Amino acid sequence: FQSTELNPAFIMSHSVQQPWKNFSGRLKSPLPCSNAEHQELLEFESFGTMGPMPRGAFTDANLSCVSMDLMQNENLRDHNTNLYAGMKDTLIIRRGQEFKITLHFNQPITPNDKFQMEFYIGTNCCVTNGTKNIVSFDSTSSRSGKWTGQIIQKEGDICVVGITPSPSTIVGKHKMNLAIIGNRGVNRSPSIYLYILFNAWVPEDEVFMTDEADRQEYVMNEKGCMYQDDSGSGKLWLFGQFEQGVLDACIRILDDSQMPIKSRGNVFHVSRNGSSMINFQRNRGVLVGNWSKDFSNGKAPTLWIGSVQILLEYVSKGPVKYAQCWVFAGVFNTFLRCLGIPARVITNFNSAHDSNGNIVTDLIFTLNGTRLENYHCWNEAYMSRPDLPAAHNLGGWQVVDATPQETSDGYYRCGPCSVKAVKEGLLSHQYDSIFVFAEVNSKVNMHKIDPKTGKSEIFKVDTEYVGRKIITKSIGENNYDPVDITETYKYPKGSKEKQEIMQRLEQTYGTVSEMQDDGEEPNVEMTLERSVHPVRLGDAFQVTVVFQNRSQETRTIQAYMVGSVVYYTNIHTAKVNELDIEITLKPMESEMNRVTFVTVQFTNPFTFALHDVNMAMTGPRIMSHRKKTFSLIEPGATISWTESCTPTLSGENMLYAVLDCPKLGNVRGNWIISIQP
Repeated sequence: FQSTELNPAFIMSHSVQQPWKNFSGRLKSPLPCSNAEHQELLEFESFGTMGPMPRGAFTDANLSCVSMDLMQNENLRDHNTNLYAGMKDTLIIRRGQEFKITLHFNQPITPNDKFQMEFYIGTNCCVTNGTKNIVSFDSTSSRSGKWTGQIIQKEGDICVVGITPSPSTIVGKHKMNLAIIGNRGVNRSPSIYLYILFNAWVPEDEVFMTDEADRQEYVMNEKGCMYQDDSGSGKLWLFGQFEQGVLDACIRILDDSQMPIKSRGNVFHVSRNGSSMINFQRNRGVLVGNWSKDFSNGKAPTLWIGSVQILLEYVSKGPVKYAQCWVFAGVFNTFLRCLGIPARVITNFNSAHDSNGNIVTDLIFTLNGTRLENYHCWNEAYMSRPDLPAAHNLGGWQVVDATPQETSDGYYRCGPCSVKAVKEGLLSHQYDSIFVFAEVNSKVNMHKIDPKTGKSEIFKVDTEYVGRKIITKSIGENNYDPVDITETYKYPKGSKEKQEIMQRLEQTYGTVSEMQDDGEEPNVEMTLERSVHPVRLGDAFQVTVVFQNRSQETRTIQAYMVGSVVYYTNIHTAKVNELDIEITLKPMESEMNRVTFVTVQFTNPFTFALHDVNMAMTGPRIMSHRKKTFSLIEPGATISWTESCTPTLSGENMLYAVLDCPKLGNVRGNWIISIQP
């Protein structure tokens, strides 16, 4: 990249032009929406042009400010902003917290001297909407009524002042001037710029977090991980929120969204606008999504390793190609943390996409299979929600999603949506709570197609498949282990709370689905069992399909099985194998000379781990002696071992299994099975 990309003035001034930028509607002039433009101020302004001023004696006309020390080392350390790179001679602070400035005047100051600090952001600034703030240091109170100032130390011609911005201050790049009130008017010093961010360290801020470890992880940590399977493997990602040029790029994103300057102190408006601007759809935002195989004229999503390159390329060239859900989530996480909003990336396994708003996902089964996302990444941002009923306490983690899936108020965006509201089924609260609830709780109706009539029939309803597991990165700079947060989104399977919530929502949204005309559930079940160990490219692997006849009658099963290579969205790219079979099952029986599968499971019920666990199974004329070793079984963990066998003698036979380990000794089990001729 050329050096101009890292120049704040370049970044802030080269915004994407929107067709409605100069449209004022019913207003006298358009709302200021650019942080790259600043209020023009006169170095000297006479009282005749300023309106009413404080009464009393005025400063000697000869008083002037020789220099201003921003006390960067102390302020950046106290405000946790010392990691932002490339900000020499610029102050970065967090709102609601005092920062200090040392003023050096040309002569000792007296009690009659009057001076104030003025802060402006954007154009057409005024006190009433927070775009202009004036801080006094005498008996005159702050004109804004929200910012406060005090003289900390005064000695001769040196004065140290403390300034505390309001906890609701507009976030962005502010212009700061020292104004000395003389006999004839106001003299202003040259402007100095400072950045003001959200503050997770101050209780009055909307993004306040109580725990320092949480703040260090969700605001300060520049590294993360995007999990792509529930075993915890994933992609490491560099958020890089403190890298040079990133802060200006994030402010530029808000400018490009045409978000009014006066609204940028509201965290849920900032995060909602960010959600729509990280994707290209409608707003020509940062990233162009691509779920095809063709990544020409861009870069494949799998090649990105962090957010910095993407954001700087957006600043210099416009929308960046290409992204999928984890890339959208990674860049959005950088945007949020850079502005001071605590944020984390979430992975939801078996994520549903409810485009009808009825909290139901319909799967139509044909010979070619069906589609359901294997996982989906989004973000959570931490904030209070004073806009929602206080009785429900719906603040805290909020879902925000930048991947373009469905429109919300005309734009491809999602959230902020209270995670607690999702768990409690309170779906009338803003924003997009019905859509998020369906992603983790959707009921899956499984349809089969009658090849003769073309009509579909529901043969199974699964209420547990969607949102099977929801994880995020553990706290700790170099701790990349996943932590399961499913319980923050939903109550446990079969719990009274979940049943009550689903029943209430079915009545509200009309999602009650009949199983079959006669009301009976299918009495043949199919489960798929796979190896718990990752499979390397080129290795053979085994998948076990288990059919279970739960009825008291013989059942004939016609099954078509196909194995395909798929993207994480379940888009098929290649077929590995297919099999057409017909099986006749009798209740609790297996057939002689037919391959049968035997599964042994063991759950460690103790509070301590079991090491060096040896297992064995055998059965006369059923299977030869088999053995297997497990190096570790954690407390509460369950291990499963499946072996195939071919019974060679009909009649009742016994299958034996044994488990042995140093701490537990010998555990045995057996099962009588009936083998038909």
